[in-house]
Amino acid sequence: MARSHKSPLKLPQRQETWYLAVRELRIWITPPGEDSYRPYGALVVNLDQGIIQGFETYPSPPTPDQVIETLFEAMRNRFPGNSQKPHRPKQIHFEDEILIEAMAPALEEIGVSAVFQPAEEIADEILAEMAAHLMGGPANIPGLLSQENVSPELVEALFDAAAQYYRTAPWVHLTNMQPLAIQVEPDTDPRYVVVMGNGGVEYGLALYKQWDDYMLQFDHVDNPIEMLPEMGAHSLFFGDITQVPFEDLDAIAKYGWEVIDEEGYPIPAVFTRDGEAKRPERADLLWYETAMLAIPKFAPEHLKSDDQGDYHPARAEFTISTHTGVKKVVIEYPAGDIPVENRPVDMLDWAEFDAKDDDFDVPMGFDRRAMEGSMQMFGSRFEDPKENRAQEMMYAAWEEQNPAKRINLAHQAIAISPNCADAYVLLAEEEADTLGRALEYYQKGVEAGEQALGEAFFDENVGYFWGLLETRPYMRARAGLANTLWDFGKKEDALAHYREMLRLNPGDNQGIRYSLMILLMELNRNDEVDTLLGEHEDDWSSEWRYTQVLRAFQKEGDSPAAQEALEEALEQNPHVPNYLTGAKRIPNRLPELISPGRESEAVSYASTHLNFWRKTRGVVTWLKEQTQPAEQKHVEKPKKKAKRGRRGKKK
Repeated sequence: MARSHKSPLKLPQRQETWYLAVRELRIWITPPGEDSYRPYGALVVNLDQGIIQGFETYPSPPTPDQVIETLFEAMRNRFPGNSQKPHRPKQIHFEDEILIEAMAPALEEIGVSAVFQPAEEIADEILAEMAAHLMGGPANIPGLLSQENVSPELVEALFDAAAQYYRTAPWVHLTNMQPLAIQVEPDTDPRYVVVMGNGGVEYGLALYKQWDDYMLQFDHVDNPIEMLPEMGAHSLFFGDITQVPFEDLDAIAKYGWEVIDEEGYPIPAVFTRDGEAKRPERADLLWYETAMLAIPKFAPEHLKSDDQGDYHPARAEFTISTHTGVKKVVIEYPAGDIPVENRPVDMLDWAEFDAKDDDFDVPMGFDRRAMEGSMQMFGSRFEDPKENRAQEMMYAAWEEQNPAKRINLAHQAIAISPNCADAYVLLAEEEADTLGRALEYYQKGVEAGEQALGEAFFDENVGYFWGLLETRPYMRARAGLANTLWDFGKKEDALAHYREMLRLNPGDNQGIRYSLMILLMELNRNDEVDTLLGEHEDDWSSEWRYTQVLRAFQKEGDSPAAQEALEEALEQNPHVPNYLTGAKRIPNRLPELISPGRESEAVSYASTHLNFWRKTRGVVTWLKEQTQPAEQKHVEKPKKKAKRGRRGKKK
């Protein structure tokens, strides 16, 4: 065996036995911009002294030459914390016969014998502790089979149900604001389920055992942990292999449990308020199995559109064949009453919660509205001096970094002039803690703007709004009002405001047309979508270009018109298809700044339009075929292998 290392033949030899283990470690390494991988480790244990003699990690399976060098380093006493003098052992026990074959000659040269004598338990505990150390904490949550009375057959049935649920994609039909009430016998009370995945970020389902637990997310709290039920938050989410407990990965390989794709590993977990993650009990796993078989039957067959972006109330009964026999299931929609007016204006975002941030009172970013203060001297002003003074105070508020001072300045502006629309806008954005209060502030802002401008102003300046500086506070208030009415479910009212704003300002500096288009698509008013697309046909954005592709496909399928529209869209932004086809998931945190033609714009577009594409039969498959590399289009797809037993071993 060719070696570049220096032999430790001259080192003294002791009557000792060492143990060598080469294993794939139970940790994941994710270099920036690269795929995750599990490193390998070579562990050398001194069995006589009960100490670690050496340890080395490798990004891939180490060669015999690399392992022999690790052994020689251990003999030279290069492992930190080892106070012994350099020496050779008399014998080394191996747990890999192939490795012995490759390394025995080099060991014989230095008088060390190699013996195949596996004793995996010696290395298991040490490697687990090392993996935990490298990860900065415990390596994993327990495997599913570690739960009491949970058998491989039960988990196999759970994985089968999860694969069926994943294939049918019920998240296309339901948002996290549309929970289902599901009663599974022998329970007499329902549990409440949120289908995750409508936003394209995380897929699966969240389970609430009581309605009050679901409603916790609407409480006004500063810490997302407080939104968790006292008994823990139950969920089954689909993740990639790096999120799966290693015990479960071992069991998947052993029993051949079905996993649908690289992002489709089912991971049941219970998250507690103390920051721990546990596994659901047997009864909960059985409940998940039944629910995941029933929801795909209910969502497409029983949810009927009310043409207002929601569904008519529905109730259905099913009999479901499960691991423990046939069960009766009752599903109802809606699951309960969600008082919209009490809903927080901004739902807390887990992705924005960082435990490392001890102080959340951080300075705010630059507010572009502050720029209007310097423009005011060159533009027109209000006729009432009080209104001008109040507006000047609002320009100061937009520049202020301290949120409390901003709110105080808004109240001072209203005290100077109750017709200061911008003051109500700021209060709606920063003081209102519920949608109800925000709606009230925006309504007052619109009324204040109308009073400040005067009735005749609207007739005289229609078509020029926003170009006139004094119209902007009113237009901001009206945009906020329309958006909040939409949140309230008053979509016709929101539509009316959007249309009127475009009439007042056809140039649409605020981007109102994008909100209008999404709302029209949500209401299935495709003819009106086409009209709006035509009115702004020069719009060179992903919103416009890719929506034109979708509409062309909806009308004619794979047609020259659809292909031509796609060609233009790809020229505008080639990143969008990745997020529409599922090649990439939409990230938890949406980009703050959108750059045309860049990845940030693709994420922004997919976050609002993904489900319009997913609900159009065949378009996502077509898009994937049209945008895959040319060399892949002519490669014959491999045939699926026959299942081994009931199912194949899919990893």
